[in-house]
Amino acid sequence: MEHHINKQRDTYVSLFVKGAAVILLPAMLLLLSCSLAYAGSVLNTLHNLSISGPGQIKSTTEKQVCIFCHTPHDAEPHTPLWNKKLNTGTNYNIYWSNSLESMSPGGKPVTPDGASKLCLSCHDGTIAIGQVRSRRSPIPMQNNITTMPSTSKGYLGTNLSGSHPISFVVTQKIITQSYVTGSNLASMTEMKDDPDGVRLDRNNEVQCISCHNPHQDDNFSASGVHFLRKSNITQVCITCHKM
Repeated sequence: MEHHINKQRDTYVSLFVKGAAVILLPAMLLLLSCSLAYAGSVLNTLHNLSISGPGQIKSTTEKQVCIFCHTPHDAEPHTPLWNKKLNTGTNYNIYWSNSLESMSPGGKPVTPDGASKLCLSCHDGTIAIGQVRSRRSPIPMQNNITTMPSTSKGYLGTNLSGSHPISFVVTQKIITQSYVTGSNLASMTEMKDDPDGVRLDRNNEVQCISCHNPHQDDNFSASGVHFLRKSNITQVCITCHKM
């Protein structure tokens, strides 16, 4: 008899726990999704160009946050679903020196490609910020802004010669030679597996996103540099350039 009562009690407890889980789990998931939406989110950064954006460059009407860069349909054959036209005829002046080993096979500096090309579709100041491929008409921007103003800190223009070289392939040869010449680059493993995300892309190229995370700006107040992957520039530099 006692065994039967205990078994019945255990059954009630089990049903109660399962019932509570059914009731509480959706609420917990909702709280978690809300938390993820606002913690480390693009919503609170200058890359939120919608009417709710915190910066001065934003739309007068558009409420969608992602539309300025992404589309649910493959408007441009780049991943992830890029929604802006890419410059194909723009000549960029990028960093070059006689000591830079990573040149194109023809011996000329490489031109921006990959993710860097996506970043430049706004930051080079040649394409209208509100001109997205999923809309027939440009999204209206505040203060009648079309392209990124040259006075903006985010403006790079097409002269990138004063910036870190981008879109070049890091090879084992370059790493080995750097140790000979004294610049001391990190190993290929260190450049690809940094836990904070400072890394080469899938083609072993250095791109804008090697050092910057366009979706999070958690380190801005500490670093003074927007969208940096680490708390300061030095920490980013020494990930690849060993002291």
